[in-house]
Amino acid sequence: MRNELAVDLEERDYARQPLGEAELRELFKTSDPRDYINPKSPAFKTLNLQGKTLTVAQALKLMAQEPNLIKRPLTIAGRKVMAGFDREQLRKTFT
Repeated sequence: MRNELAVDLEERDYARQPLGEAELRELFKTSDPRDYINPKSPAFKTLNLQGKTLTVAQALKLMAQEPNLIKRPLTIAGRKVMAGFDREQLRKTFT
């Protein structure tokens, strides 16, 4: 898919094709995966994570087990990862 930033995009529905723990570890090699957990998701509430401090390993394991914890969409370009959809931030981050 080609978008207004003139970059090729590959879409992945990680509810249907979950990211494995090793894949998540590689994805967040230069980022803290805990920053990509969505505290507003029903899964966050169901798992009673409010007020809990997770280690990086715990965060990765939970994200692999429950993909709905991950903020969406994730946009990845090289080693840069961004969560959410903000056109202006995408332009700044990926151009």
